[in-house]
Formats: sequence, structure tokens, C-alpha cells
Amino acid sequence: MTAMRKYTRRFNDFLRNEDGLILAEGLVMMPLIIWALVAMFIYWDVFRTINVTQKAAYSIADLLSRQRDTVPTTFANGLQNVANFLTPGGHPVKLRITSFECISPMLPAQPGVTQPCDGTRGSYRLLFSFSPGAQVQPLTEANIQAWKTTRVPVLNNGESVFVVETSVEFKTQMKTVLAGFLVGVDDGTYGEFVVTRPRHRRLCLQGTNTCT
Repeated sequence: MTAMRKYTRRFNDFLRNEDGLILAEGLVMMPLIIWALVAMFIYWDVFRTINVTQKAAYSIADLLSRQRDTVPTTFANGLQNVANFLTPGGHPVKLRITSFECISPMLPAQPGVTQPCDGTRGSYRLLFSFSPGAQVQPLTEANIQAWKTTRVPVLNNGESVFVVETSVEFKTQMKTVLAGFLVGVDDGTYGEFVVTRPRHRRLCLQGTNTCT
């Protein structure tokens, strides 16, 4: 009986003993802490990449909108250097610049009044589509017609706009399996589509004959 009490007392002392409790709790919480650190790093990198790419696209669009004359090819190619400078961080940015204008027929019942370029009327006339360093496939006139119903505001006959597109192939700094399985962020492509009206008649590129 005395031995039983002795063992019972020792067992109760063991249950009440809190030595090493912090270490045990730390081991239990360690996976969650590691996940939180990895998630914060990857999410921050994703949003930083999207943010700087968006700012770069709008900066390049504003720079192009101020051009008075035909844009030299060397200037257009140099925009890639501008994009690279504005988007540090190791994720390469690809550019494509597409300039076009609205060509719309006159209304039959109203001579001298033209229709706008919208989802059902008018068409876009491609002035040029250019990618610095030929990193992206240029668009054709047929490619841009779908923009009338999806991405470009309604234009009147003769109005011109240009589009700056950016494309970033994002790759996580951690391993893909770790990012995708634990955090839910896989490698992917992010881009911007910026429609801008030139401050002058239209935006043309050296070496093209569509603006004559």
C-alpha cells in the first residue's frame, strides 16, 4: 500500500510538473510559424511584383503619350531599359505597344455623321504593334478587333489610342512545391493592359507606312 501511494504521488508530481512546457509548445507551434514566415515572404513578393509592373506600364504609357512626332525605333527599343529600371527584383518584364485608330462608316440616314467604333460598328485600323527586342509576338489588325467589346472604350471615327501591355513571368523565390502546396501561390504570368490617348493626333512608329 505504501508503494502504491509512492507511485501515485510520483505520478501526480509528474502531471503537475511544468518543466519544459515552453519547449513543447514551441515544437507544436513551429510548423505554423514557419508557414507564416514563408507565406508573408511569398505574398509580399507577388503583390510587389504586380504593383511595380503596373506603375511601370503607366509610366511608359505617359512617356509615349507626350511624343509629338513619329517615335524612333531606338526610342521604342529603349523603353525596355526603362521597364527594367522601374521593375527591379529579378522578374523580367516584356513589353508590347500597339497603336490604332477608329475607322467607321457614315450613318446612311445622316450624311456627314459617322458611327463610333463599338461592339457592333466600325473597325480598328492598326498603326503599329511593336515589342522591344521582339520578346512578344506583335498583333495584327484582326487581333485587335475583339478589343471593341472587351477592353477599349468607344472611339469616334478618326480617334486614336495606343495600348501598353506588360507581361511578367513570376517565379517564387521558394521552391514551387513549397509555395503551391503550403501557401497556395504557384508560378504564373501577371500583366497590365493600359489604354492611353496620345496628346497629339496619333502615335506612329518609325519604319511603318500606316500613318501616312
